[in-house]
Amino acid sequence: MGLSISDVVLMAVSFLLVAVLGPIAIGTIANTTTTGWNAAVITIFQVLLPIIWIIGVAIAYVPRKGKG
Repeated sequence: MGLSISDVVLMAVSFLLVAVLGPIAIGTIANTTTTGWNAAVITIFQVLLPIIWIIGVAIAYVPRKGKG
């Protein structure tokens, strides 16, 4: 029940993409001009969207029982 080479390469490439694109995406969300937006929409866009993104990344990297 070990990791194959393709699993290691896939994890390394996906981690690199998350490490490079993650801060860019969060910075873009934080610097978006929200003039004229409803306060609830701004909260969802600037607070909940990054939290959902972080949860998604965590779920992708947390090992699951019974997998493999």
